[in-house]
Amino acid sequence: MVNIGPMPFHCGSPLEEPEEFTTLRACPGPLLLRTAAGGEGWLVTRYDDVRKLAADPRIGRAHPCPQQAPRLWDAAMFAPQTNFDTEFGDHRCWRRVLTPRFTRPGLRVQWESAVPLLDGLIDTVLAAGPPVDLRQMIAEPFATRLILDFIGIPGEEYARMRAWSDAIRVPDDRAVAEAARSAILGRLGELIDHRHADPADDVLTDLARALTPHGPLTREQAVEAAGHLFFGGHETVAARIAYGLLFLLAHPDQYQALHDDPSLAAGAAEEILRLAVPGGSWIPRYAREDIPFRGSLIRAGDLVVFALQAANRDPDRFTGPDLFDITRAPNPHVAFGHGKFYCLGADLARIALRTVCEQLPQRLPGLGLHAPWAVLSTDKERVTGGLGTLLVSW
Repeated sequence: MVNIGPMPFHCGSPLEEPEEFTTLRACPGPLLLRTAAGGEGWLVTRYDDVRKLAADPRIGRAHPCPQQAPRLWDAAMFAPQTNFDTEFGDHRCWRRVLTPRFTRPGLRVQWESAVPLLDGLIDTVLAAGPPVDLRQMIAEPFATRLILDFIGIPGEEYARMRAWSDAIRVPDDRAVAEAARSAILGRLGELIDHRHADPADDVLTDLARALTPHGPLTREQAVEAAGHLFFGGHETVAARIAYGLLFLLAHPDQYQALHDDPSLAAGAAEEILRLAVPGGSWIPRYAREDIPFRGSLIRAGDLVVFALQAANRDPDRFTGPDLFDITRAPNPHVAFGHGKFYCLGADLARIALRTVCEQLPQRLPGLGLHAPWAVLSTDKERVTGGLGTLLVSW
């Protein structure tokens, strides 16, 4: 075991990666490191290694003994799944049901609603006057309304569901976090049940329709699917929007370029996904059987951690990996993972980021950071990270 750690590491600056990654990427393969939860895990930092292992069928989310499984942290977020014997079949089943919802036609309402939703929030910002906190006034409400509405969470449920969501992301009291996770899954199950009698144009209705007597999903699988989308959805996208805006405002020439040419928004969204990584995108997985890999033996049951932030700054794959460049092309980042667990909501996240990159520079062309970016603090309490605040003026 290498004497570096424990992981996950913290960034010294919100625009930089943890300094340990430079050393670790130079090592030939994954390394066994201590974790914040007191166990051990294999850390994978190189771009090619992340792609190969993420696509390996011997890597999964479940563990045969989840209560004894090594953990990256003690938060309920990314806790090992318990369906070890049926994991891949369950995953394929619910993805097959939901994939049409995540195609461009399925996301039509989100494409159409994103701009007026964001415009209304920008109106509120302009009415408030500077300085304002863009995380609180733009990133969080925009992501919450766009994504939770898409899933089918009623607006009056937002505050309660977000409070539970916050609890599962804090590596503090595992019992409280697990209780919050159970509460979320329980409520999602109730909402799916309600959709039988009151269908809508949303994800929960798709899951409810798949529960017919001869349907492809069990209720447990449907709740699992809704949970994956909720846990990986609004909070993660909100943090990414705020972080992406920080990168743009810390590089005012690129924010100005978006004002001058809104067609650059798609490329800006991809570069934000590559480089603006709240929390470092530490993705814990488990070896389902022994895996010899680059001179090491990853044993069945071992924790395997993909450091997507490190992979997206791998100099063997990206020219000028630390440079923020909204015109970068190609940009084959792994922000959404790779292989069988590639994020189903990738295009929904892209809608959110692209809309912000298109609209904000047009409505607020003189936007700038209210204080130097170097003094901004990151949220070290949540495993999904992000910024505590993003104060701006114009």
